[in-house]
Amino acid sequence: MRISYKNLKRYREIVRVLVKYGFSYLIEKLNIEGVAYKIPMTNPSEEIKNMSTGEKIRRVFEELGPTYVKLGQILSTRTDLLDQEIIDELAKLRDNVEEFSTDIAKTIFINELGLSVDEVFEDFNDRPLAAASIGQVYEATLKTGEDVIVKIQRPNIEETIKSDLDILQNAATAISDLNKDIEIDLGKIIEEFQTQLIRELDYNFEAINAIKFRKIFKDSKEVYIPEIHLEYTTQRVLVMEKIIGVKLSDTEYIKKLGWDTNEIGQIGVRSLFKQVFENGFFHADPHPGNIFVTSNRSISYIDFGMIGIIDKKTLSILNKMALAVVEKNVDKIIHLLMEIDAIESNVDVESLRSDMMYLIHYYYDVPLEKISIAAILNELFRFFRRHKIVMPNQLATLAKTIITLEGTARELNPDFSASAIGAEFVKYYYINELNPERIFQASKNTIENTMMDLKTLPKQLRVILRQIEKNNIRLNIEEVKLPRLEELVSDVSTQLSLSLVLAAMIVGSSLIIASPSIGSNIWIGIMAGTGFFISFIIGILLLIKTFRNEYKKK
Repeated sequence: MRISYKNLKRYREIVRVLVKYGFSYLIEKLNIEGVAYKIPMTNPSEEIKNMSTGEKIRRVFEELGPTYVKLGQILSTRTDLLDQEIIDELAKLRDNVEEFSTDIAKTIFINELGLSVDEVFEDFNDRPLAAASIGQVYEATLKTGEDVIVKIQRPNIEETIKSDLDILQNAATAISDLNKDIEIDLGKIIEEFQTQLIRELDYNFEAINAIKFRKIFKDSKEVYIPEIHLEYTTQRVLVMEKIIGVKLSDTEYIKKLGWDTNEIGQIGVRSLFKQVFENGFFHADPHPGNIFVTSNRSISYIDFGMIGIIDKKTLSILNKMALAVVEKNVDKIIHLLMEIDAIESNVDVESLRSDMMYLIHYYYDVPLEKISIAAILNELFRFFRRHKIVMPNQLATLAKTIITLEGTARELNPDFSASAIGAEFVKYYYINELNPERIFQASKNTIENTMMDLKTLPKQLRVILRQIEKNNIRLNIEEVKLPRLEELVSDVSTQLSLSLVLAAMIVGSSLIIASPSIGSNIWIGIMAGTGFFISFIIGILLLIKTFRNEYKKK
């Protein structure tokens, strides 16, 4: 694996951490030139040897800093790619990292806004409320008297992250080249991670997400979204309304206040399905640290860096899949999976069908109060990995969000039942399917698409006919083996060649016999007789070959 020497120092640090936690074999496989040989391949300590693979990976990400912490957090959402043991460890990754100087934070604020902290805020708490991998959080009060939260991005974080992303892309390419049979598209994962992380580096993106969520819940009494102060928000600075409440993770204090934890969990479920079904836009990280409980019957989301988007077509397919599961219609499920290109061409469909039937029947008659949505989805993703089914990122993100939501609800109420999620899904399913406005819109879209196809059809036909007229139509067949066709062409060529030789010999011999000088030279007569004899042999061979081909056909 070749390296970019501008990142040489970072490569050495990564190699050192990998060796420390017993991943030296990766260094050997990748053959990182100019780095590995300078770091001794020591054995890890006994403490590290006793760690699980998931814990080792988590520790590696923690030591390598912000980029890898974020990578671990995003990978912890990909239950379709990794085993649950690793997922559980990566889910423990938190953004609590070393603080940076508040003076530096104030300098960044001035550079971004052209205003000093004292010009914007009546009061600014110099002690950070939290230090995250991307930025640092402060409490402040605006000149207008509103309490706000101020997020300021870490210095030079963009350069560090871009350097790490470059290294990850090189590593993904090298690993894929070393192992062609690897089932995971590492390059695609890193590309998706890069997109997510670059967005998080721009606080304007988070601000826009928050504004969208505020619009979604503007009339809700159950969910409150803090206001964003756009006049003080830039790529590296975000100022938002401060939420007064209790973090959802502090379940003991919530119970002490006498608030209904079961109802709070139900609000979380209802809010998710409202986001998904009504807007196709949802909060993709509803863990307890990102939600505040503001009263007995209301919650507030506070972080909008990770969002999920699901289009109407994918949502419609999801609805049809749910209905097919209820009907135990395995063939319909497989058809829907093919429709979204989730099944590869080399998948054993019969084996897939058999295993899917068993999976559905295993869970079908289990009472909802005994079911864990997380357990079902994790089993489903293991099933997908086994059969090389690649789910669209939209559905994978939604599944992870539901798993996180169920875990959050169970923290609030250990007796939380999956029936609550099931009931909300059914409710929104029928609202979505039977909504007259939706039916009208779907019919309108179908008519418009049909009309568009009818309009474009004559033009397409003209193009095809023009290409045929110019003899520009080509049939391109790649990687198709046709041994029977090759054999047939070979046989025809052989028979044609023999026939031509036979005809030439007969015509030549006949011309010699008809020659007036045949009686004057004995050798001319011998040549004519030899020609006829060879023609006789070739004729016999042609007959044998013809009869043999007819026999093969039978």
